[in-house]
Amino acid sequence: MELVAVDVSELAPPEPMTVILTALASLDLGHCLLVTHRRQPFPLYEKLIKAGWAYHCQVHDDDHISLFIYRHIEQQLFEQHFDGQTFQSTTK
Repeated sequence: MELVAVDVSELAPPEPMTVILTALASLDLGHCLLVTHRRQPFPLYEKLIKAGWAYHCQVHDDDHISLFIYRHIEQQLFEQHFDGQTFQSTTK
């Protein structure tokens, strides 16, 4: 599974959601979107589930998270590649 990274940590709402949804619209099969954000985008989570996406969030500290978004049908592929690992984007 290949990672495609976007950093929305410096953007003001609602720009992070726009950037994330735009990136997902062009995400190829077998790819996972790695989002660097300053907080969990709770309003986005319900939209993702309804649209067939799955996600995994790693909280690194109070203002830095890594959010992995992938197709729900690729859950097993995601788990095989990232089982128990912690990832931090170098673009913080």
